[in-house]
Amino acid sequence: MEELKNYYKRVAKYYSAASLLYWDMQTYMPKDAGPYRAEVLSEIGTYAFKSMIDDALGTLLETAQPQNEIEEKIVSVGKKEYYKYKKVPPELFQEIMMTSTMLEQKWEIAKPRGDFEEVRPLLEKLVELSRKYAEILGYDEEPYDALLDLYEPGMRAMSVEQIFNNVKTFTLEVLKKIESLPKTEDPFDREISVEKQKEFSTWLLHYLKYDFNKGRLDVSAHPFTNPIGLNDVRITTRYIANDMRNSIYSTIHEFGHALYALSIPAEFYGLPIGSSASYGFDESQSRFWENIVGRSLAFWKGIYQKFVEIVPEMKNYTVEDIWRAVNRVQRSYIRTEADEVTYNLHIIIRFEIERALINGELSVKDIPEKWNELFKKYIGLEVPNNTLGCMQDPHWYGGNFGYFPTYALGNLYAAQIFEKLEEEIDFEDIVSKGEFYVIKDFLREKIHSKGKMYEPAELIKMVTGKPLSYEPFVRYVKEKYSKVYGIEL
Repeated sequence: MEELKNYYKRVAKYYSAASLLYWDMQTYMPKDAGPYRAEVLSEIGTYAFKSMIDDALGTLLETAQPQNEIEEKIVSVGKKEYYKYKKVPPELFQEIMMTSTMLEQKWEIAKPRGDFEEVRPLLEKLVELSRKYAEILGYDEEPYDALLDLYEPGMRAMSVEQIFNNVKTFTLEVLKKIESLPKTEDPFDREISVEKQKEFSTWLLHYLKYDFNKGRLDVSAHPFTNPIGLNDVRITTRYIANDMRNSIYSTIHEFGHALYALSIPAEFYGLPIGSSASYGFDESQSRFWENIVGRSLAFWKGIYQKFVEIVPEMKNYTVEDIWRAVNRVQRSYIRTEADEVTYNLHIIIRFEIERALINGELSVKDIPEKWNELFKKYIGLEVPNNTLGCMQDPHWYGGNFGYFPTYALGNLYAAQIFEKLEEEIDFEDIVSKGEFYVIKDFLREKIHSKGKMYEPAELIKMVTGKPLSYEPFVRYVKEKYSKVYGIEL
């Protein structure tokens, strides 16, 4: 067992180096360094990948003698991943890494112009490689399942479709009711300097007790959290002068991711169980802090005085005014700026497109047209350009097919976890006082301390006593937004 653990911990150091290089690429790397950085990341990533499918690791997994449940999980999770990836030729893995890194860099340059033709050739190649990858990994029902399983182990596209259909129907009904109400003034419809936004974001992280000895806050085009290594989890945000909500909630969102990564037991680090249960569970934690905590009236009661001290132009608005403004529901183009009610519609569009792409039912050249068609159908807006449309996110251009559904699943996990939490604590009292350690203790005990020992379907049942359902999310939205808008939903 010790030899097996040491093997994993050694390989983890290569992944740590690659993570640091990726973080630098997204934050401080000079623009012209991109092509060589793609080569370096590909080289290190492929070396680590080869180590994870080496026969020596297979022998260690088969001969290890676990002495307790944790060691049993290290072996069982390790075997599952080993035999899954053992089927993948390292050359294919390297080609996917190289292509996706180069394409993501190209996307960053082409995105502001909305130039889809600029990225199309490489995206066509990446989709073809991803289809090959899916075929090699194997699936029971459809190719897309093989990629979805990489992000949400055990989940199938048919199950996602059924859940999403219910969410979609409910969301469109709620949206219709809210849009029938008269429009009100938006306190955030003003320019607020980047300096003030930076000051408030940094203060927020201190207020939430983000450990700056184990992380840092930087700026990137697309906010993200990057676990670099043991006791090193970095987050980024972005500042938009005429929409301070964006930086506030990007910062809180990424804090939620970082808290999860920093709360997994240190002795799990580098081992097969040393990460979050799934991308959906990871997202449940970021969305929990961003929306359930950060958009609650109790939270704003706790931070209001500091907010108007840093942003005095907002002091003419009451805490209730600000709370209603951060919970404003409206149709919008950008996923990361969407409110928590309409957000899932953005994910459903992406899920339907990438599923069709990987299953061979949609060509890359038809992505913009399909995107615009679904956007009009579900969100009701005409898409003016690809920058606001199919080029807004980096995921497809980084080869992350199967990732998008986990965002909406995260919302559903979060609502279900919240229902359980409310049975045990006085949420409003604790949040208004800023006593976040009570919530953190609950999340650490029920979720973070488990690492990746359990698949998400099993873990949500362990935490809440019930299988995943969209119904807690429906109850959460009805209760909260009936108060926000003063109507019965």
